[in-house]
Amino acid sequence: MKKIFAFGTLQSRIYTIFTMMLFAAIFIMQIVSFRFTIDTARNSVLENNRVLLGQLVTQIDSYIENMEKLADSIADDGRVLTYLETVESNQDDLRLKNSIEARLADYILARGDLSGIIITAGERAVLSGEADAELNPWSTLEKQQWYLDAVAAEGRTAVSTSYVQNLIKGRYSWVVSLSRSIFSAEDGRRLGGMLLDLKFNRINELCRSLVVGRRSYDFILDGDGNYVFHPVQQLVYSDIRTEPIVEIMKMIESGSDAPYFDGEHYFTASASHLTGWHIVNVTYRGDITTNWQDIQLSYAAIAMVLFIVTGFATNRISSGITKPLRRLQDVMEGVDSGEFQLAGPLEGTDEVRELAREYDIMVTRIRELMEQNIREQELKRKSDLKALQAQINPHFLYNTLDSIIWMGEMKQHREVVEMTSALSKLFRISISKGREIINVSEEIAHVQSYLTIQGMRYRDKFRYLIDIDPQLHDFPMLKITLQPLVENAIYHGIKEVDHQGFIGIYGRLDGEDMIFDVNDNGRGMSEEELRELRDGVYSGGGSRSRLSRQGMGVRNVHERIKIYFGDRYGLSFESEAGEGTTMTVRLPAEFTEDQL
Repeated sequence: MKKIFAFGTLQSRIYTIFTMMLFAAIFIMQIVSFRFTIDTARNSVLENNRVLLGQLVTQIDSYIENMEKLADSIADDGRVLTYLETVESNQDDLRLKNSIEARLADYILARGDLSGIIITAGERAVLSGEADAELNPWSTLEKQQWYLDAVAAEGRTAVSTSYVQNLIKGRYSWVVSLSRSIFSAEDGRRLGGMLLDLKFNRINELCRSLVVGRRSYDFILDGDGNYVFHPVQQLVYSDIRTEPIVEIMKMIESGSDAPYFDGEHYFTASASHLTGWHIVNVTYRGDITTNWQDIQLSYAAIAMVLFIVTGFATNRISSGITKPLRRLQDVMEGVDSGEFQLAGPLEGTDEVRELAREYDIMVTRIRELMEQNIREQELKRKSDLKALQAQINPHFLYNTLDSIIWMGEMKQHREVVEMTSALSKLFRISISKGREIINVSEEIAHVQSYLTIQGMRYRDKFRYLIDIDPQLHDFPMLKITLQPLVENAIYHGIKEVDHQGFIGIYGRLDGEDMIFDVNDNGRGMSEEELRELRDGVYSGGGSRSRLSRQGMGVRNVHERIKIYFGDRYGLSFESEAGEGTTMTVRLPAEFTEDQL
């Protein structure tokens, strides 16, 4: 039995450390002083940020004012007014037009912050700073927000929020637009309008030039709380990066000078009276006191001197306890990030050494269990996939072979060759040398072969259309994904109606995903039947026994997709009795087998 008070035990050292209670007053004073220093540094940095934010507002206003002057000079140019008047009278001075467009091109070339300049006459664009620019045929000027703002501004320059400019064919750029109407110098009638699209590079430079802290940044909101500019614009519009906009707008509306703090960031805002924008500064808490370790060391040094005065031996004992515990703590913290490092031999008390030994035993056992679990999960995953793929339909093969025999007996040799060739392609792609991943073009060929066979078997029972975006053809996908859906459409939709059926197979790109739709004009499903199908496909097995063989094929497709790509992907269904059914497949657009 171990002695509780034996030398080297943690309890004996705790008894020794009790002498540290004599220094409680010193410790409290150190904490209070350190807190006061940190608060002072924070207030100083935040006040400095507020001053810099005011300077940034001034610089942005100055930049916008300069761009407004440029817009005014173009709109008041006599040559522009002359040309617009000729356009109004159905004339077109080509030489004057080329001269104006050359000057607009010089503006764009001279300034790296201009995305484009367009001058309109009525509701159509007539002048551009880019000779080869072509308007999108579906873009309508009178529906563009900048156009409406320019008309409403009645001669003043309207400043937009940020948006994707889709006016020019083949170009979709994030811009801030300055727009204004152009009036005749003689009678003041409206001749047209002008648009200046500004890139974000200059605004980005201004925002980056006036920040304090390694990670601090500025972004801009309009009066409604919409983003005008953000250093990571794409991330915020795709909701990958978020800001507490609601709380920031409440802070702005309240008129409070106190910054908003979300636990990690300080948000300070300043308004531009010229544009109505709100420039928001974001400062990380860790950037406010970047030298906090130096401050802490200074206070620790003062405390250390006092501790030495009261007893050098007590300080040595406390260090002997804390050092191995900190070492062990650092090793244990690595568990959160998945780094199961061994502590190894530690110099410390008997309890610390024993704890380190037990920890090393535990980590070793966890490593073994994790490796075993990975192997078991991989085996289970492969077994699940094989089981799902093993559920094939022998009746289709029997019926197809019977049809081939019947056509052979009827000496329909061309039909025999066509059906046999389609069957060969069908099974060749099904096998695909053991690959689970094939190109979309191969999957299309597989469905085409299946429809060829079924079309010959059922003659004029249905017609079909395959319309899949050609840009998807080289993308990878799981094999035998669409055929079970087509089979379900034939046997549960088309086969049960008297009129000629139609099956449509469509594919398109949706962001980073591929969407495939298989629809038919068959008998459709009632709400109860649709609910039962969804329950059978999505459930863990409760409604599975009530699914037909074709329904099981649809469920297998859904489960295979989930196993490979996760719950975000799979099948969805829409149907209406007497109208038909649509089955939709969502798959990732790009991946490799190594990523699965």
